[in-house]
Amino acid sequence: MLDSRAIHIRTDGSCYKNPGGQSGCAAIVHYPDHLNREDEQILDFGCQASSIGRMELMACLRALQWVAQNAPWRDVTRVLIITDSNYVTSNVSRAPFWKKAGWRNRHGESKFNEDLWGGLLKTRAKVAKLGIRVDFVWERGKSSPAAKAVDKAAKAAALRGGFDVDRGYRPGGVSRSMVREGTAQRLRASGQTLVIRPYVKKIMAGGENQISFNIFEEATQSYRGKYFAYAGASLAADLHLGNGHRVLFNPNPNNPQVVERIEGVALPKPVRKPSRKERP
Repeated sequence: MLDSRAIHIRTDGSCYKNPGGQSGCAAIVHYPDHLNREDEQILDFGCQASSIGRMELMACLRALQWVAQNAPWRDVTRVLIITDSNYVTSNVSRAPFWKKAGWRNRHGESKFNEDLWGGLLKTRAKVAKLGIRVDFVWERGKSSPAAKAVDKAAKAAALRGGFDVDRGYRPGGVSRSMVREGTAQRLRASGQTLVIRPYVKKIMAGGENQISFNIFEEATQSYRGKYFAYAGASLAADLHLGNGHRVLFNPNPNNPQVVERIEGVALPKPVRKPSRKERP
């Protein structure tokens, strides 16, 4: 049960073609009964390009900024920011440690969206000085009329797009994975040499890139798995999307790094599926 005397702010993000597509986020505030105020949409942000993680996090940051600008309220000492984002709720307690470590985790792995996480930590501390406790609560998306309303508002903002700009978004690059199923998993790096075909580059704190790739098996001329590892900016620039690269990894499974590009590797051309008109 949610605290009935707290202010509830539901947030949501949306992204068409994640990452890099039209994106948006929204937030709707619900006041406790004793304030006798109607629900109010306090955020309507739509931009041409971002990612779903950034939109979910931006919605929470903008909600906190609204609290800092509008507090205090009579007999209100708590605000609940309610989100369906596991990315936000799982990491909000870790973010202070990432900040101290230069936006890296305890394994030295770079973390995304340091601009938004830094703003969230700063604003949360400001709100705390006003005597207001802020808690982040996970709620399944579209599980209530209020959750459906904010989901609809976020999608409308993303569909509209263009009015606003996510200045912290670093686009990187996106190609097509040769493996359909699953999401990219951290490579268990052990100093091995592999042939990889990168399909996504994401620019992180300090210019480091997170590279998502398929492994190419030369013996069978086939692809397997979706994995990710990291590479410095100059090395990442040589790992062209959609091409084959023989690379050497470091021996750290918790922070996999491409440490050397040994050579390019020719890959088989993708097999084109016949169109409906060409099918017998």
